[in-house]
Amino acid sequence: MWESLPIGQQPSQLLQSRVEVEKGALVRVIGPARVQVLDGCIRILGISICKGEAIVVNKYRSYCLISLENAVLNVSLGEGGSIEKPSPGEEVIAEWESVAKAIVSSVDTVVVVLGAVESGKTSFSTLLSNIALEIGRKPCIIDADVGQGDLAPPTFIGMKCLDRKILWLREEKGDYIKFIGFLTPSISIAMTKIITGVVEFVNKAKIMGRDFIIINTDGWFGDISSIEYKYSLIKSVTPSSIVILGGEFCSPFRSMFKKSSVNVYCLPKPRVIRERSREDRRDLRKINYRKWFSDMKKMCIDLDNISIAGVCAFSGATVSRDEIAELEKFLGTKVILASKYIDADVVVVPDEAQVPREVLERFERKLLIVKPSNVRGVISAILDKNLNEVGVAIIDEINFNIRKICIQTSYSGEISGLIIGRVKLDEQWNDSIRYPRCVI
Repeated sequence: MWESLPIGQQPSQLLQSRVEVEKGALVRVIGPARVQVLDGCIRILGISICKGEAIVVNKYRSYCLISLENAVLNVSLGEGGSIEKPSPGEEVIAEWESVAKAIVSSVDTVVVVLGAVESGKTSFSTLLSNIALEIGRKPCIIDADVGQGDLAPPTFIGMKCLDRKILWLREEKGDYIKFIGFLTPSISIAMTKIITGVVEFVNKAKIMGRDFIIINTDGWFGDISSIEYKYSLIKSVTPSSIVILGGEFCSPFRSMFKKSSVNVYCLPKPRVIRERSREDRRDLRKINYRKWFSDMKKMCIDLDNISIAGVCAFSGATVSRDEIAELEKFLGTKVILASKYIDADVVVVPDEAQVPREVLERFERKLLIVKPSNVRGVISAILDKNLNEVGVAIIDEINFNIRKICIQTSYSGEISGLIIGRVKLDEQWNDSIRYPRCVI
């Protein structure tokens, strides 16, 4: 059975109808909806769904199905859902499936999927995986989108190696995750971390004996920096093929990779899609946070017993006691900890301390003032002894007096290290607080 519950609450059924579909006909379903096959067979993203089986289409998704034979469907629509017959040229599933079969049937090992927001990258990546499974290949999907990814929580990228067909990637959890710490790849350090993480994933998949690796990229696509970033990513993983959804940047990528061993496929994107608003994208991130951060418990760890990255107060050169005393006199407050860098001094002061801006401006060096409470709610990664990300965490507090850091996590294994991120969650899972530098 292909029936599965969407992430979040299933929509109430407001309209139910019986739909007869002729062989070869296309039908577009916009969620929330439930489609049950009463007779015949249909196909969606490389999945054949036949009599007695059903699918659930989440309110954030839309799919084009093709009838493999005369079929009868029972369609239940939630609020905002619809089922309609596409106009000629609106749907591209036939062309997509033809190219996907050609790629999967070749000797291709690594495929990179590119496109702008709402161009169908995730759907095409899922189609590739499903068809690969259909012919006996062993696919892995690497989700390299740090903001709106499906296989990892926001600020992470993930990889899932699949042994069964799926309809919506978001209903899966990555087998492996890498911490990036940002919600956008447009920051230079984030680009570097994503490329490094993707390369590690590709190598891991090959070592595991997986013979078809799909890299699903983010929707940052079209400006100068994004094209250069995508070129660097592609060059780093040396794929057999790249697929570009939407024709605007087809020629530039063909030019960049002409006379190379990389095959460039340019495909149209669907003309009618379930567009996501800014609120939809925020809500999807919240759903993803809840999926990964549910059933958490508080755990406190000795700072001296683990490695910690992403904490500016720990990572710079040591500040002497005499220098700290001088800082306290100048700032008029206790200094808990200080760390020196070439471009600034990072100074940790008590939460209740108030340091006027004009005081900071008079100091001979640039001072970055941080407070212990800054870390509460910050998304972080748990590391094993080999520095692999093995769990996700939210920082609860850091106590410099007793040298402990407390986290909220569902991970129960041994913790050898933490990487502190730049994105902070509130109690409603909002991630609007984002630090340009280290949190503390």
